[in-house]
Amino acid sequence: MNKEEFFKRLQPVLAPSELLKVELAYVLVKDGHRGQFRKELDVAGNPMRYFEHPRRVALILNDECGIYDPKFIITGLGHDLLEDTHMSTELLEHCFGPEICKWIKMLSKVPKEGYYERLKKFGTWEAMLVKLCDRLDNLRSMDDCTSEFRARQVVDTMQHIYPVCGELLVKAPRDYRDNVC
Repeated sequence: MNKEEFFKRLQPVLAPSELLKVELAYVLVKDGHRGQFRKELDVAGNPMRYFEHPRRVALILNDECGIYDPKFIITGLGHDLLEDTHMSTELLEHCFGPEICKWIKMLSKVPKEGYYERLKKFGTWEAMLVKLCDRLDNLRSMDDCTSEFRARQVVDTMQHIYPVCGELLVKAPRDYRDNVC
Protein backbone atom coordinates (compact mmCIF):
# COMPACT_ATOMS: atom_id res chain seq x y z
CA MET A 1 0.00 0.00 0.00
CA ASN A 2 1.27 3.45 -0.83
CA LYS A 3 0.48 6.88 0.62
CA GLU A 4 -2.22 7.63 -1.95
CA GLU A 5 -4.06 4.37 -1.19
CA PHE A 6 -3.75 4.96 2.56
CA PHE A 7 -5.33 8.41 2.32
CA LYS A 8 -7.96 7.36 -0.21
CA ARG A 9 -9.43 5.18 2.56
CA LEU A 10 -9.59 8.13 4.98
CA GLN A 11 -10.82 10.78 2.52
CA PRO A 12 -14.55 9.99 2.84
CA VAL A 13 -14.63 10.02 6.65
CA LEU A 14 -12.22 12.74 7.80
CA ALA A 15 -12.44 16.51 7.53
CA PRO A 16 -9.66 18.29 5.57
CA SER A 17 -8.06 19.58 8.79
CA GLU A 18 -8.03 16.03 10.21
CA LEU A 19 -6.50 14.66 7.02
CA LEU A 20 -3.74 17.28 7.23
CA LYS A 21 -2.86 16.20 10.78
CA VAL A 22 -2.78 12.54 9.75
CA GLU A 23 -0.63 13.46 6.75
CA LEU A 24 1.79 15.33 9.01
CA ALA A 25 2.04 12.25 11.22
CA TYR A 26 2.51 10.00 8.18
CA VAL A 27 5.37 12.16 6.87
CA LEU A 28 7.07 12.56 10.28
CA VAL A 29 6.85 8.84 11.02
CA LYS A 30 8.09 7.83 7.59
CA ASP A 31 11.00 10.27 7.81
CA GLY A 32 11.77 9.39 11.44
CA HIS A 33 12.05 5.68 10.63
CA ARG A 34 14.02 6.25 7.41
CA GLY A 35 16.83 3.74 7.14
CA GLN A 36 15.28 1.41 9.76
CA PHE A 37 14.22 -2.12 8.87
CA ARG A 38 12.17 -4.89 10.45
CA LYS A 39 13.20 -8.52 10.94
CA GLU A 40 10.58 -9.51 8.39
CA LEU A 41 11.23 -9.65 4.65
CA ASP A 42 9.25 -8.08 1.84
CA VAL A 43 7.96 -10.04 -1.17
CA ALA A 44 11.34 -9.66 -2.91
CA GLY A 45 13.18 -11.14 0.10
CA ASN A 46 14.63 -7.81 1.24
CA PRO A 47 14.35 -6.48 4.79
CA MET A 48 11.00 -4.72 5.25
CA ARG A 49 11.08 -0.96 5.81
CA TYR A 50 10.18 -0.22 9.43
CA PHE A 51 7.55 2.30 8.35
CA GLU A 52 5.33 -0.55 7.12
CA HIS A 53 4.75 -1.59 10.75
CA PRO A 54 3.27 1.70 12.06
CA ARG A 55 1.21 2.04 8.88
CA ARG A 56 -0.18 -1.47 9.41
CA VAL A 57 -1.04 -0.62 13.03
CA ALA A 58 -3.10 2.34 11.79
CA LEU A 59 -4.77 0.06 9.24
CA ILE A 60 -5.65 -2.50 11.93
CA LEU A 61 -7.34 0.30 13.87
CA ASN A 62 -9.30 1.25 10.72
CA ASP A 63 -10.08 -2.09 9.13
CA GLU A 64 -10.40 -4.42 12.10
CA CYS A 65 -11.50 -2.10 14.90
CA GLY A 66 -13.57 0.23 12.73
CA ILE A 67 -11.91 3.29 14.24
CA TYR A 68 -11.35 6.31 11.99
CA ASP A 69 -10.80 8.88 14.72
CA PRO A 70 -7.70 10.83 13.62
CA LYS A 71 -6.26 10.73 17.16
CA PHE A 72 -6.14 6.93 16.98
CA ILE A 73 -4.72 6.93 13.45
CA ILE A 74 -1.99 9.40 14.42
CA THR A 75 -1.18 7.40 17.56
CA GLY A 76 -1.09 4.15 15.57
CA LEU A 77 1.31 5.72 13.09
CA GLY A 78 3.43 7.39 15.77
CA HIS A 79 3.46 4.78 18.52
CA ASP A 80 7.23 4.13 18.15
CA LEU A 81 8.34 7.71 17.46
CA LEU A 82 9.73 8.48 20.91
CA GLU A 83 11.72 5.28 21.32
CA ASP A 84 13.00 4.76 17.77
CA THR A 85 13.53 8.27 16.34
CA HIS A 86 14.82 11.69 17.32
CA MET A 87 11.29 13.04 17.85
CA SER A 88 10.95 14.94 21.11
CA THR A 89 7.87 15.00 23.30
CA GLU A 90 7.81 18.79 22.90
CA LEU A 91 7.63 18.59 19.11
CA LEU A 92 5.13 15.75 19.30
CA GLU A 93 2.86 17.81 21.57
CA HIS A 94 3.28 20.91 19.40
CA CYS A 95 2.24 19.00 16.26
CA PHE A 96 -0.57 16.86 17.66
CA GLY A 97 -1.62 18.20 21.06
CA PRO A 98 -1.28 16.97 24.62
CA GLU A 99 -3.67 14.00 24.38
CA ILE A 100 -1.89 12.27 21.50
CA CYS A 101 1.47 13.14 23.07
CA LYS A 102 0.40 11.43 26.32
CA TRP A 103 -0.84 8.35 24.46
CA ILE A 104 2.41 7.98 22.52
CA LYS A 105 4.48 8.58 25.66
CA MET A 106 2.53 5.82 27.36
CA LEU A 107 3.32 3.49 24.43
CA SER A 108 7.04 4.27 24.50
CA LYS A 109 9.42 1.96 26.26
CA VAL A 110 11.32 4.96 27.58
CA PRO A 111 12.31 4.25 30.29
CA LYS A 112 12.18 0.55 29.45
CA GLU A 113 11.87 -0.82 32.98
CA GLY A 114 8.35 -0.85 34.32
CA TYR A 115 6.86 -0.30 30.85
CA TYR A 116 3.96 -2.76 31.09
CA GLU A 117 3.18 -1.88 34.70
CA ARG A 118 3.10 1.82 33.76
CA LEU A 119 0.83 1.09 30.81
CA LYS A 120 -1.58 -0.99 32.92
CA LYS A 121 -1.67 1.47 35.80
CA PHE A 122 -1.64 4.84 34.03
CA GLY A 123 -2.45 4.06 30.42
CA THR A 124 -5.67 5.26 28.91
CA TRP A 125 -7.87 2.71 27.19
CA GLU A 126 -7.02 4.45 23.90
CA ALA A 127 -3.29 3.85 24.36
CA MET A 128 -3.98 0.27 25.42
CA LEU A 129 -6.02 -0.37 22.29
CA VAL A 130 -3.21 0.94 20.09
CA LYS A 131 -0.76 -1.28 22.01
CA LEU A 132 -2.92 -4.32 21.30
CA CYS A 133 -2.99 -3.44 17.59
CA ASP A 134 0.78 -2.98 17.70
CA ARG A 135 1.27 -6.41 19.25
CA LEU A 136 -1.16 -8.01 16.80
CA ASP A 137 0.87 -6.69 13.89
CA ASN A 138 4.11 -7.81 15.53
CA LEU A 139 2.77 -11.33 16.04
CA ARG A 140 1.49 -11.50 12.46
CA SER A 141 4.84 -10.48 11.01
CA MET A 142 7.14 -13.01 12.72
CA ASP A 143 7.42 -15.58 9.91
CA ASP A 144 11.00 -14.53 9.13
CA CYS A 145 12.11 -14.51 12.78
CA THR A 146 13.86 -17.30 14.63
CA SER A 147 11.76 -19.78 16.57
CA GLU A 148 13.40 -18.52 19.78
CA PHE A 149 12.33 -14.94 19.06
CA ARG A 150 8.78 -16.07 18.24
CA ALA A 151 8.61 -18.07 21.47
CA ARG A 152 9.76 -15.03 23.50
CA GLN A 153 7.09 -12.88 21.85
CA VAL A 154 4.36 -15.39 22.66
CA VAL A 155 5.47 -15.63 26.31
CA ASP A 156 5.71 -11.81 26.54
CA THR A 157 2.23 -11.53 25.08
CA MET A 158 0.77 -13.98 27.58
CA GLN A 159 2.57 -12.42 30.57
CA HIS A 160 2.17 -8.74 29.73
CA ILE A 161 -0.25 -8.06 26.91
CA TYR A 162 -3.15 -10.22 28.12
CA PRO A 163 -3.33 -8.23 31.39
CA VAL A 164 -3.30 -4.98 29.36
CA CYS A 165 -6.26 -6.38 27.42
CA GLY A 166 -8.07 -6.97 30.70
CA GLU A 167 -7.43 -3.37 31.77
CA LEU A 168 -8.67 -2.14 28.40
CA LEU A 169 -11.96 -3.97 28.93
CA VAL A 170 -12.35 -2.29 32.31
CA LYS A 171 -11.41 1.23 31.14
CA ALA A 172 -12.97 1.46 27.65
CA PRO A 173 -16.38 3.08 27.29
CA ARG A 174 -19.18 0.63 26.63
CA ASP A 175 -19.72 1.73 23.01
CA TYR A 176 -16.09 0.93 22.16
CA ARG A 177 -16.13 -2.36 24.08
CA ASP A 178 -19.23 -3.46 22.23
CA ASN A 179 -17.76 -2.59 18.82
CA VAL A 180 -14.14 -3.62 19.27
CA CYS A 181 -14.07 -6.48 21.74
